[in-house]
Amino acid sequence: MSDNYEIFSLEKHKKYSVQISGKYSYASHLHMVSIVPSEIAKVALNFPISFIKSKNEGYHMVAILGLQAGSNVFIDDDHFDTVYVPQNISKYPFSLAKNAEGDIVIAINSDELNDLGEGVALVADDGQPSAYMLEKKKQLKHLAEQEVIGNQFIEKLSELGLLVEQNFKFDLGDGDKKQISGLFSVDRDLLNTLSDEELLELQKSGMLEAIYSQLISLGQFQRLIDKSRIG
Repeated sequence: MSDNYEIFSLEKHKKYSVQISGKYSYASHLHMVSIVPSEIAKVALNFPISFIKSKNEGYHMVAILGLQAGSNVFIDDDHFDTVYVPQNISKYPFSLAKNAEGDIVIAINSDELNDLGEGVALVADDGQPSAYMLEKKKQLKHLAEQEVIGNQFIEKLSELGLLVEQNFKFDLGDGDKKQISGLFSVDRDLLNTLSDEELLELQKSGMLEAIYSQLISLGQFQRLIDKSRIG
């Protein structure tokens, strides 16, 4: 957990509020963000979706926000110019963390707190979580559940051997041909080789719809390139 995050407590935070500005300056440096299965269809209409592979944790499903590390091309004047914002961004300034006992708890970025009553209170007058906090708790609980489902989805794709590395080549108009490697996608040809039984299993689990959404999202790479172009 970041040094700026602290575990939410009714007693400790009863006098604090957070401002809801609708601005996303804190995400301007993110060139990718993890997403979960329940939002794939919405993400696919706004961002490219790929899988990245880490040495120790396997694959992760992400929305691509920029072609260079440290740059989110979908933010303009601190606002997303998309219809949808991924949940792992919109959850800010909250996150999930583990306390000393190992339990999953809510954490909040202390930099966003104020004791001037500006914005939305974290604790209601009766000493219980405010409606805003209850909604954030619901969102974080959903995210945690979806991350488990997301891991199952990725495990199934790996088991079926459907993930293949894609090398994306692009030109930003500066005459320098570039290429992105290390991004994986479902391979449509391999998908078509699956048996009827395997496809039916994917369909019944909802995974087939998620697969098609990921494939459709690849068309958003052109939009990403266009927004990254010089001039």
